[in-house]
Amino acid sequence: MPNLRILMRAGAVVVLAVLPVACAPIYNATCKNTLVTSNVGPITDPALIEISGIHAGVRNPGVWWVHNDSGDTARVFAVDGTGAVRGTFALSGATATDWEDIAIVPGTAAGTGTMYLGDIGDNAANRTEIQVYRVAEPDVPSTGPAASSTLTGVDTLHLTYPDGAHDAEALMVDPIFGDLVIIAKSLGGGSVNVYRAPANLAAGSTTAMTNVGQLVLGTGLVNAVTAADVTRDGSAIAVRTYGKVMVFNRNVTKSLWTAFTSTACNAPLPSEVQGEAVGFRDDGKALATVSEGAGQTLHLSTIP
Repeated sequence: MPNLRILMRAGAVVVLAVLPVACAPIYNATCKNTLVTSNVGPITDPALIEISGIHAGVRNPGVWWVHNDSGDTARVFAVDGTGAVRGTFALSGATATDWEDIAIVPGTAAGTGTMYLGDIGDNAANRTEIQVYRVAEPDVPSTGPAASSTLTGVDTLHLTYPDGAHDAEALMVDPIFGDLVIIAKSLGGGSVNVYRAPANLAAGSTTAMTNVGQLVLGTGLVNAVTAADVTRDGSAIAVRTYGKVMVFNRNVTKSLWTAFTSTACNAPLPSEVQGEAVGFRDDGKALATVSEGAGQTLHLSTIP
């Protein structure tokens, strides 16, 4: 007679193996079309005319960090919940060839954040390497005059592709495993490559990234990838194109890019002239989007 205890154990393993992965709340709300979109306010600072990246602060709850596309200096701006700029911070030793996206993850000490600025744009696909700048998130005053200073201790991470130069506008840093993830951009849409660099890269290092998969999109300019973000707990991923914002559910026990083999749901996309920025709120229960151009409105799509 078979050993029933062994069979019971085997059965338990089978049951556990088929349990579904829990879905992130923002993913559920997106798929159910229940996100509510509101206008937070116009970003009227005349210096912000080409916003290309946005991310929620870690050290500074309620602050959105943004930056301009090519043509600006190496600096980031802290924007509050009304769209007003609360601080402008230059990055010492950094350059700005074509900044396209920003990511922020919790730092090693409680209440701190580490910022990653992606100088990854390459319209002509002729750069021999790209750079990501890493620096501690500064403190932003909640009242009084807006801050203006230069950040020191900036690390330069040099990255190369394994298969030649690519244009890219989407950078993520996985809060679970620390991987740097870049999604290539194709003006014709279609399938685009996803590249990975390992966590904890040394300052000044040069790293050959690995092609870890593809993101399958529709064709045409509306499907060109312009930004991406991941929730602070790593459970959901947003990928923006010119024509949509896709939200993926992510199994946090697996690498970030494995989520791209699952089904995405489309979040609301407010009317924006040239949308190239998307970011999750710090609690993972809302998505922020904003367009390039002067005086653009910051939109927030929130779980009701």
